[in-house]
Amino acid sequence: MSTVTVNLRLRTLEDLFRTPDLDPFSEWYEVYSDRAAIEYVTARVGDDPGTEHVELVIGLPRDTVHEDTEQRVRTAIARYCDARLAQVSRDTARNNSRGWLMLAFTIVVVSFFVWTSHQLDDSSIEPLSIAAEGLSIAAWVLLWHPLEALVFNRWDYRLDRRVLRTVRDKAKLQIEALDIPAER
Repeated sequence: MSTVTVNLRLRTLEDLFRTPDLDPFSEWYEVYSDRAAIEYVTARVGDDPGTEHVELVIGLPRDTVHEDTEQRVRTAIARYCDARLAQVSRDTARNNSRGWLMLAFTIVVVSFFVWTSHQLDDSSIEPLSIAAEGLSIAAWVLLWHPLEALVFNRWDYRLDRRVLRTVRDKAKLQIEALDIPAER
């Protein structure tokens, strides 16, 4: 199990949760400036499925760092992760219900395709044999989407939950005051 260390330089504390309004000419522009910094953090944690601990170092302009900044950030990260966890739970439930509905419909269609394929396969007419093969292939292709929803998407949602819980529960947070003024 490993530890992921993420160092951020943010012009404002709000840039942790929203996309900063920066251009590449700004001294504050970083590789993660195209999105909210918390999304960069969760992506970094998600890159290593074995991550058990996160060291998060946030550098802010000195005049924006106060005595309660670290606790405010810790509370905000927990709120963010809780909200995202609730969204992942809703997405998982919706995906599962749609997956089962698609599977039920697909089983009926696949059964019809396979039955028709077998009927046509016994024919000595070449175009009908080709159609039988096509129906057989189409039947298996139709099964892909419900199986993807019910089997493979579960792994993505599971990873999302693990990442969010790791960031929320196991992140060691450090706020650093930087001697760089926050430009506008």
